[in-house]
Amino acid sequence: MDNNSNLLTYLEWRGDIPLEKSPFNEIDALVLAIFSYLNLDKYIPAGNKEVTVKEIAQKYFASSFTGLDASQYQELFRLMSEADRFKDARLSHFNTTLTDQCQFSALKIVLEDGTHYVAFRGTDDTLVGWREDFEISFKETKAQIMGAHYLKDLLNGDSAEYILGGHSKGGNLAEYAALKLPQEYRARIKAVYTFDSPGLASEVGVDCNEDFLKRVLHRYVPDFSIIGRLFEPKEVDASIVYSTNGNIAQHDTYSWQIKGNHFVTHKRPNSESRIYNQLINQWIGQASLEEREALTQDLFDALAASGSNKINQLAKNGFGGFGAILLSVTNSSRRTKLVLGNLFSSIWQLIKSQQIGASLFNRGSLTGWLLVLVGIISLTTPAYAFKAFGILVSIGGIIFSVKHILSVSISAFKPQQKHFFLITYLVLFAVSVALLSNNQLLIFLAHYFLGAFLLFYAYGRVRRIILRKQTGIFRIIVSAAEAIISFSLGIIVIINPEYFNQQSIIEIGILLIAYGAFKLIAELFSHRPKMPRKHR
Repeated sequence: MDNNSNLLTYLEWRGDIPLEKSPFNEIDALVLAIFSYLNLDKYIPAGNKEVTVKEIAQKYFASSFTGLDASQYQELFRLMSEADRFKDARLSHFNTTLTDQCQFSALKIVLEDGTHYVAFRGTDDTLVGWREDFEISFKETKAQIMGAHYLKDLLNGDSAEYILGGHSKGGNLAEYAALKLPQEYRARIKAVYTFDSPGLASEVGVDCNEDFLKRVLHRYVPDFSIIGRLFEPKEVDASIVYSTNGNIAQHDTYSWQIKGNHFVTHKRPNSESRIYNQLINQWIGQASLEEREALTQDLFDALAASGSNKINQLAKNGFGGFGAILLSVTNSSRRTKLVLGNLFSSIWQLIKSQQIGASLFNRGSLTGWLLVLVGIISLTTPAYAFKAFGILVSIGGIIFSVKHILSVSISAFKPQQKHFFLITYLVLFAVSVALLSNNQLLIFLAHYFLGAFLLFYAYGRVRRIILRKQTGIFRIIVSAAEAIISFSLGIIVIINPEYFNQQSIIEIGILLIAYGAFKLIAELFSHRPKMPRKHR
């Protein structure tokens, strides 16, 4: 892929080629779609008056408003303003709306060769915008309706042919607006370009004219695509674009690879994303429109309960905001709980069909599950975390001692050895039962048990390294880090348990859940089918 480029290098190397020599192409469509994300409402008129890309770039970069846009978008704007291909493009009809129910933005762009392009902006970082992404699954959204009116008004004002485009939700708006046009206007739509955009849910009632879509719709998705595979039209196959990013980050079109004036494409999508697509489509297919609406309402009411109005603010509101979200989720409607139950059912069916259950439920994954369990306890009941852990240790002690008492009883040990082990395990059994039945003793000794467990765990990690049971430099480093952290925490818990207040226990709970999930994923990865050497 060394000779390939991305969106920015395309502008650097091919931006000086005028449209007369190299006609409008799929990469130009993406450039203009991404251009719509820039906050240019102060520079582009809302009506018929036109300004060029070069003119507004001079004002934009001389102002103090550039901080509103990410550096990649600013670089794209700068390169467009210097490129013969785009610098004299005429911009007008800029429309942007942000209310508590709708996020919409679009503009008209006329290139030097007379190409009329309408760019619809995708989802920004507002909760309203993200909410609308969910709402397309059960209704026609306000942004879709605004997009349809916007396009019809443009076509009413002239007789030109148009190309429409958008990334993510913007592509959905472009497709919807085109389909909502009166029949006499549809012939003036030359093409609709969508870039990793969800389609239209047939259950909502949109007339997805197959012949019209086959003529105009051009779909592009990365090889790992979740968003662009939602409600995708069966009659129009997507071009699968190679991305340098991994997994869900491939939604970022700056990572999409370009060769000349076309995308670098694959024949088939990523196998892992196909599993996710299967899961999501099965889940959505099982939910009625009313259930989808209830889930969306409860989910975004829960997120709003944190006091945030932007996605990137959710993590900044601390544990109070996170607690408000959790509380709101627990009070969600019966329909939402049913839909979530169906999700877990779909996941379980997928696990069984992919035969990965054995990878997640074995001896190797036990540590991961324990970390997740202890993390959940610490997060949900921080005031009783030590006691809860003591109960877990007691139950574990009972199970462990019973198992070994039975195994020693039928073992081939000499009588003296058998006697010693039986007494040892019986004492452990008696202590575990006593702790479980004595609440005060359990509370008093809980932090000692936790400290002892952490020290024992550190010993186990170090022992595996010394005995060379741990292979691979990365795994050895991880085990060493686990040993150091566990040993340090164990000493602190035993000597000074008051050090762990409610806030720190919640923080540790979150870390334990995250690390436990990491251990489970690593265990799942270790059981993946090995590729035969001759195919490597």
